[in-house]
Amino acid sequence: QPMHGFDFDKLSGGINVRRAVEGEKQALLNGTTTELKADTLVISDEIQAQGLAGIMGGEDSSVTDDTKNIYLESAFFVPEKIMGKARQYGLHTESSHRFERGVSPDLQIKAMERATQLITEICGGKVGPISDVTSDQYITEREEIYFEARRIKRHLGIEVESSRVEDILTRLGCELTALENSTDNGWRVKPPVFRFDLATPEDLVEEVARIYGYDN
Repeated sequence: QPMHGFDFDKLSGGINVRRAVEGEKQALLNGTTTELKADTLVISDEIQAQGLAGIMGGEDSSVTDDTKNIYLESAFFVPEKIMGKARQYGLHTESSHRFERGVSPDLQIKAMERATQLITEICGGKVGPISDVTSDQYITEREEIYFEARRIKRHLGIEVESSRVEDILTRLGCELTALENSTDNGWRVKPPVFRFDLATPEDLVEEVARIYGYDN
């Protein structure tokens, strides 16, 4: 879970996510200043942008040796909104790589609590409240995958018992419902929120093969 620490005393008012104003300037942590495009998401206080969302924080509110109060930001962004944005500005960051590939939308508060625990254990200090702002319309439920058991033999050339398939997929965090009123033996499979790579029956066959064992 990518996170960012702001120097709280350098911020003006609250933090929010907005689209950049075309031509708006942003000084970044890497020492460069870039001119923003209107389709770029930024983390902003009430006066100016303080970082490129999901990519890199801003220099003006950066944490230094003189920082006394830290404001932690732990976010989820829809991958499509971050995809390719770093390259537009000639940037390649660990944060952008992770957000482009998908970060679990239920991990943010857990990550912030863990980071807070480490900071207080190492540095001391008092803990402030968490402000949770979520746009529910962008947190979509994972769609179920119609998964016929016969696909496994079709793709792998071997039989894997249904109980073994159910065990594998359940332990990977999937929710399984047996197919009803159908001549097909199989399941409706709902992947966990953090498995963005599971979207088709073929993806599930790969998971069965991986856990069942390539040597088998």
